[in-house]
Amino acid sequence: MEDPFAGLEDWAKETERKVRREVRPPRPPRPPHARRRFLPVVLALVVAGIVVAVAVPRIRSWLPSGNGASAYATQAVPDGVTVTTTESAKPASPFTGTPAEAYPIAEQGITLPKATAVSGFTASEVDASLHKVRTAMIATRLDQAMLIAHNPKPFLAMVSPGQRDDLAGWFRDAKFSSLATWIYPAVHLDPAERPRVSGRVTYASAKVDGVQTLQITTNFVWVYAFTGPDRPLVTVHDQVRWEFPKPAATVAKDRGMWVADVQGYRFGVDCALAGQGLLAPTPQTAVPSSPPSEPAGNYMHTDHALDIADNCA
Repeated sequence: MEDPFAGLEDWAKETERKVRREVRPPRPPRPPHARRRFLPVVLALVVAGIVVAVAVPRIRSWLPSGNGASAYATQAVPDGVTVTTTESAKPASPFTGTPAEAYPIAEQGITLPKATAVSGFTASEVDASLHKVRTAMIATRLDQAMLIAHNPKPFLAMVSPGQRDDLAGWFRDAKFSSLATWIYPAVHLDPAERPRVSGRVTYASAKVDGVQTLQITTNFVWVYAFTGPDRPLVTVHDQVRWEFPKPAATVAKDRGMWVADVQGYRFGVDCALAGQGLLAPTPQTAVPSSPPSEPAGNYMHTDHALDIADNCA
């Protein structure tokens, strides 16, 4: 006879989801001069959509309790000292069965393209800039100083002095979620499972405010595993455009690496904490809401659209 409850747990996991997206602030006017003043443009482009997976109740609690009798005939236990097997199979990785199962571990997933000369920049200059971006990505999404200590200073030291104070304001005002990760202190990353990382890096040369600029665009998915009975996963998907203006065409203060555009979403988070810039898995007590229009695993793909629906209300 076909089990009437078959597939019920999968159905529950797909229906108990929430989505949240922050409102994009209005774009302020650009300055008339060519000196690098990207902060107003950056703030106008910050997007932080948040998708939330709510904990699923145990299926057994949904079944009729009956009269307590066993559903099958049992054997009598003989008199004497006895012991029952208590060891269980080694638990599989929390990433098993998800797209992240195939992703590289941590910084191994940040692969750089071969550096070649582009308009206004030599291959050596491109290579140096690519490695600066990679270092910044590690600092914002993987480094314990950022994740656990919530210290953005090592990262801020990497960016142009002309943008440093403005970016520091992002961290003071909890507007940094599409750029960096802060783990909520009351939850813990799984020490045996480093984040899984996958994405792409693209570079090109363009004129920005009349200045030849090397633009490096990174589009990455970061999947964090947390401790807990359900071994929850949280997915962060971001796209960042990093810019390096031609040094000879800019004043000294504005030379170096700029964060020109950031956007992204997060899946499987605590909505209330996400609004404070903190990352934590959805609490088991969260109230289910309407489901997203696609399976949870889709949000782990780097080619997923960044403009998502929002029901994390």
